[in-house]
Amino acid sequence: MEIGKSEFHEPELGNRESGYSEAEQALDIEVRAGEWKQLKKQTAFQQRNRQGKIVALYQAVSHKLTMLIVEYCQYLTETEVAENPALQEKTLTELKKLRMIQDILLNSALWECEGTLEKSMIPGEVWEMIE
Repeated sequence: MEIGKSEFHEPELGNRESGYSEAEQALDIEVRAGEWKQLKKQTAFQQRNRQGKIVALYQAVSHKLTMLIVEYCQYLTETEVAENPALQEKTLTELKKLRMIQDILLNSALWECEGTLEKSMIPGEVWEMIE
């Protein structure tokens, strides 16, 4: 992969030789930042097929999950946070939710490949992002 190029590019979105549009770069930034809830606002995300949306969401959720795990480990080493069970619980709750969404997206990718993915199979919050 070339430096500065995104791993999230889909061939049908444009010519590889012409580089990436600002919309694709903005999408790449959101994915790398783990801002999975913001992806639906990105033009490049909206232009993707469902499989492309699932992959981008999965990558964004994975990035967010990694960042939260690092943050949580840092929390545990800080005295004031280590003594704050409410903050620990809030972080763990978000970690569990993201892990569940990650599993849902992985299954959705498989079901989409098989042509069996239906709205009733996944939570509304996830379906709204990939429809």
